[in-house]
Amino acid sequence: MGEIFKQAIPASKIVASESASRTFALLGVSPFHLSGDGTLTWAEPELASRLLRGADALLPRTEAALKRRLDPAFARARKTARQSLTWDGARYSVQYQIDLFDGQKLWVEERGQRLSGLGKTATNITATLADIDDRKRDEAKAVYRATNDPLTGLWNEACLRNGLVFLQAASRKFYKPCVFLRLRMSNLGDINTSYGYDAGDRVIKAVGARLTEAFPAPHMLARIGSVSFALSLLDCHTDEVVARVQKILQRLSDVPYPTPHGDLYAEFHVSSVAIDPEGNSDIDTLFVHSDIAMQSAIASGQKYVAYSPSLAPKPNAKSRQATSSQDIISALNDRRVSLAYQPIVEAKTRKLHHYECLLRLKRDDGEIVSAGEFVMAAERLGLVHLLDRRALEIAAQTLTRYPDIELALNVSAATVKSADSANAYLEGLRALGPATSRVTIELTETVALEDPAMASRFSVEARMLGCMFSIDDFGSGHTTFQNLMAIEADSIKIDGSFIKDLSITPHKQTFVRMMVDLAQTFSVKTVAEMVETREDAELLNRLGVDYLQGYLFGVPSAAPAWQGS
Repeated sequence: MGEIFKQAIPASKIVASESASRTFALLGVSPFHLSGDGTLTWAEPELASRLLRGADALLPRTEAALKRRLDPAFARARKTARQSLTWDGARYSVQYQIDLFDGQKLWVEERGQRLSGLGKTATNITATLADIDDRKRDEAKAVYRATNDPLTGLWNEACLRNGLVFLQAASRKFYKPCVFLRLRMSNLGDINTSYGYDAGDRVIKAVGARLTEAFPAPHMLARIGSVSFALSLLDCHTDEVVARVQKILQRLSDVPYPTPHGDLYAEFHVSSVAIDPEGNSDIDTLFVHSDIAMQSAIASGQKYVAYSPSLAPKPNAKSRQATSSQDIISALNDRRVSLAYQPIVEAKTRKLHHYECLLRLKRDDGEIVSAGEFVMAAERLGLVHLLDRRALEIAAQTLTRYPDIELALNVSAATVKSADSANAYLEGLRALGPATSRVTIELTETVALEDPAMASRFSVEARMLGCMFSIDDFGSGHTTFQNLMAIEADSIKIDGSFIKDLSITPHKQTFVRMMVDLAQTFSVKTVAEMVETREDAELLNRLGVDYLQGYLFGVPSAAPAWQGS
């Protein structure tokens, strides 16, 4: 390593060992140092030359030289990341494309840390540049596959569902009737068996191409399964569907598809459902109805069947609900619903402040799992208030056994919205007596936003009993100043999506700072959840957050140490 690099940064920051150099080479990472005068010094010029696909003499040696090899948008992103370094020790991370000397572009990730500075201007930065080109290509493929079928290039089902939501809204706004078609290739299995899967894929791809040619945007076209396509017909009245379907079948089935095995034909069943312009049917229902009509077409041997209510089966919904309800009742009666406790600490001192109570379920085989899906089923069946009451009962036992701890309990929307269940829960709180002063009730921001008056009434009564009141997932639903004032929360829990990778994400830092300022305006405490790194914890403390929660301080446990309160 040259003397210039040794002079540019402290000895403690120099990467000089041979093993470190080998590690950097294997990782495709090149360290460098950036001085206040804009001088850019590479710790390992050979590694940097290899990374940037050029000779040592062509390496950028100044900030300006590096900037000239970036598109303006990437240069601005890099500048923004650098401007976030407002304190010594602050870190940044930014990804951008850099021009190579052969005319190609390379995706790189720059990660750095401010060593020293003056005011808000960083004057001494140590950083690394990493080749992430392969990762970006993989990400691009993943993004593409998240919305597109890799064989045909058409939308996949998930993307189509999102599109149908907008189509339904457009149909309602412009009074345009629309029809949803499902097309199922009935002889693909025979083609695969006789000629191989390559031949089947070739035909499927050709079918997609014919549909794309016949129905360009704004029609919506997707492949929604191995043998099925879906198509939305815009401005199509129900009395026109039969003629339109006949033309589609002629285009897809009457003309053969050339393959190395000769001309092959595709056969289809088609079902249709009129899209309700009033939006009374959700997208799930639309797909269910199309599937019902398709099954009818297959069973009857017809090429085309339109959905009508007469085709729908008459399931015994009551018995299915009773079974699910019985599962919940049994779990409660068998005492298979329990609590796990996750610590929440003071940001400044890292001392334990209180625990959040999280529901856990014991399966029949004895395994303890998160009760997330169980809670969703209980909400659907109108039984979630029973889980809330059970959590309160267990918490009451814990509070009695450990008189020095404080607990936070989540309460569901269904419990609060129903007068009967809300009153029953408040009675359970009242039975705690003086221990209510050690209880914080958490209500999600979504619920608080839907009905601030309802949330306010419940919070007022809970606080009158001695409880504290908190808004969970704050920031996910855009709570307004007025709503926060109406609810009069004692604390807010900042949604974890704003906390993850906070120390290297400048825009998240801005949002958190705004939320903390908002809370402090109303003398409301703040809790940050999903804190997983020391850097994030330190930054949250700097930003003024009061309490921290996350795996960095402890995982949810059925038997915590009960210390430090």
